[in-house]
Amino acid sequence: MNKKGVLALVLAFLLITSFFTYYIMNAKPPSASAKTETNVTIPTKQSTYCWDGFLSGACVDYAEPFMMNEIKAVSVSPGEKIAISYKRKPIKVPKEVNVWTKGESDFKTVTLLDGDLYVAPSESGTYAVSTNGTWKRGSSSQVFFIKVQ
Repeated sequence: MNKKGVLALVLAFLLITSFFTYYIMNAKPPSASAKTETNVTIPTKQSTYCWDGFLSGACVDYAEPFMMNEIKAVSVSPGEKIAISYKRKPIKVPKEVNVWTKGESDFKTVTLLDGDLYVAPSESGTYAVSTNGTWKRGSSSQVFFIKVQ
């Protein structure tokens, strides 16, 4: 086989490998992270999403956040700022989050500061904060829990 044939095979192999790597790496919605202004990481949990995978897609709907109480709430100060980000930048990020107060069934919509900063409530209590984003392959929500003391 001549040099051009080998080069063509190598390029084809790299192209196919890149394609599969991209789809395998993007098989699930990207995770979010939340960090307080005192640099404390708040664990996040996957919530409702619709996502197109390589061979199939899925839409998964979760119950309201306090029903998926697998994550311990992180203590924060009243009015503390919490930065929200994603591992992969969404093409559309709402400028709001939904906030549930423990013991109440309805949520409140709260506007973020500078597009990514959530300000903890001034009232004591346990809260669930749900953020979401949209990517080429779908949309996803993440939730985290805080305890204002």
